[in-house]
Amino acid sequence: MNTKYIYKILFLSYVIAFTSCSEEFLDKQPGDAISSGTFWKTEADAQMALTGVYSNLQTNFYSTLTLSKWNGGPQIQQGWDELTDNAYGARDNGFRDILTGVLNPDGQAQRAIKGLYGVSYVGINGCNEFLDKIDNVAVSESLINQWKGEALFIRAYFYYYLAVTYGDVPIRTEASTVENQFTAKSPQSEVFAQILDDLDTAIDYLPSANYDGHVKKEAALALKAKVLLYTKDYTNAAIAAKAVIDGGNYSLSSKYDDIFLEAGQTDNPEIIFSIKMTNTPGESALWSTQIMIGFWGNIHPTVNLVNAYECTDGLPITSSPLYDPNAPMENRDPRLNATVFEGNWNPLVEIKSVTGYTFIKGINPTTISTLTQPLNDGTDFVHLRYADVLLMYAEAKIEANDIDQSVLDAINMVRARAYGVDYTDTTNYPALTVLNQATLRDKVRNERRVEFPLENSRYFDLKRWGIAEQVLNGFDGDPVSQRVFLPKHYKWPLPQDALNKNPELVQNPDYAND
Repeated sequence: MNTKYIYKILFLSYVIAFTSCSEEFLDKQPGDAISSGTFWKTEADAQMALTGVYSNLQTNFYSTLTLSKWNGGPQIQQGWDELTDNAYGARDNGFRDILTGVLNPDGQAQRAIKGLYGVSYVGINGCNEFLDKIDNVAVSESLINQWKGEALFIRAYFYYYLAVTYGDVPIRTEASTVENQFTAKSPQSEVFAQILDDLDTAIDYLPSANYDGHVKKEAALALKAKVLLYTKDYTNAAIAAKAVIDGGNYSLSSKYDDIFLEAGQTDNPEIIFSIKMTNTPGESALWSTQIMIGFWGNIHPTVNLVNAYECTDGLPITSSPLYDPNAPMENRDPRLNATVFEGNWNPLVEIKSVTGYTFIKGINPTTISTLTQPLNDGTDFVHLRYADVLLMYAEAKIEANDIDQSVLDAINMVRARAYGVDYTDTTNYPALTVLNQATLRDKVRNERRVEFPLENSRYFDLKRWGIAEQVLNGFDGDPVSQRVFLPKHYKWPLPQDALNKNPELVQNPDYAND
């Protein structure tokens, strides 16, 4: 199968029906468009069904397409940074009530609270349907297992978002039916355990290879490392990340910018897992990243993010003699200029920035030079990449206080790539040399911040580090909204719609009386 087209959400009408059989939060009888008696026979059937599994990632909160009834307006993956100190939302697409602390499960924030929950369970049910039926296909056991590994990874990925956002949620491992439609929620710890179980099976089933649009073993290992960091199992997180490093199939892209531009993504050695777009007419539905950020002006960087980038001597702007407040973009970590533009690069943008900066990361140079909206956008959404693996490995070793040269090497590889040099060329970039745990903890956390803007890293990082209150509550760097983050906000409430339709569900305790 041509993997460039594996994600086409309109591939066949079967795909849509197959993956949306649980449109009311999994509380209805599935309605297959093709009966099991005539389908689930051949390899072509399996490939078509697998396309349906992947296509559910092309939706709100995970990508750009907004074909789901749960969308409440376009909400691209990068929008998660609106919930952090990295960015502010110039237009409310469902996150604003959340960042201001109004997490009413039946209020305006329902657009995000309901939306993420809905699209995630639609995706999970598609995986479950696939896993329930795939053994009926007449192909080799090894191929069956490989397909199962792909579906298990995708199911784990959906559950990861649910677990780190809502905390306690229902675990569904079978396709929705009348008999099993009502399921009580499980503790977050059990959801993480299910995710790890799925990933361990996927690791056994999947091949170790370069990413080609199909999930590989390294993606499951990288997601496992991320989950283990969240659960503070640092020793095993380091082991999982190290397995990707030692596998040798992935490396850093020679150019930071290439990872986020369509032209640089083909066979890019850094991309471990992405949501593929096909650049077919209308696929972006006018809601691509380039349009929503570059022309609508939905998301803009905060000054606080800009100030987080070090100067080229490796010192923060508060102590570096190289920093010039009258020329703030000069003598800075090269990733700053690859991420942020001083001023409004697009004079036609609908909502201009009020911080004095706009995002340029992921915007095609042709778009910038012509100021023309790209109606067909084949830029893939990268969810897991090798730089993340390196920094997860370093963080896990730092938190376990098992600090050695490999920790410095992992961080320095990422830092050196920004300067276009090898990490051993320490005269041409600010290499880290200190082995102090507290210092390295601060360094790797800031490294994650400046490496991953608009990649939905910061929000979940702040939560798993347990410092979201400290950083976000009262944050005054957002010119639109005052930030409120209270202890209960580490977990979102469950959507009221889901509670109404499932008598087994109980609201998260902190929101029971809201």
